[in-house]
Amino acid sequence: MFGIRDRQLGVLVGLMFAPFALQLLGWAGTPLGAGPCGAIGMDQLMLEQPQAFFYAQIMLWGISLLMATGFFVLMLGFMHNGLIPKSQARPFLLVALGVGGFTALIYILTHTWGLPAPSPLGWLISGAEPTDAIGILILLALIAQIGLTLRWLGQAEVASPQAHQSRVI
Repeated sequence: MFGIRDRQLGVLVGLMFAPFALQLLGWAGTPLGAGPCGAIGMDQLMLEQPQAFFYAQIMLWGISLLMATGFFVLMLGFMHNGLIPKSQARPFLLVALGVGGFTALIYILTHTWGLPAPSPLGWLISGAEPTDAIGILILLALIAQIGLTLRWLGQAEVASPQAHQSRVI
């Protein structure tokens, strides 16, 4: 990826940007669907669907935070001439792991069972939301990002065993 010499980390940053880019396709009104954050200006307003609107906002925050985290890792690459120290990338990848995992979990739960959502009448429980191709692609990108992050963090642990040893002077 641009500015990052570690190929696996570059792919990981690309996967952090992918869900937001795919959601932009959903907002553009492609035949693939509206994505998990819903379409803007389509037939039914998101305000008429409290669960869909509430969890669409959570998904939008999740994919936005994931993209911002990828941007920070990319900036680390520019600051270090492409060679990012694993100790500096690790906190950002832990945040990406948490945000990506939470976002994927919200998507899976809202599209399989349905979750309660706040409304003016109180918490409403509704059924599962319909899925579309953009939503499936976003979920696959999130799962791939989670898997690659776990793999990268595992390799970082193996590569630096001295980090867990204490030195006596």
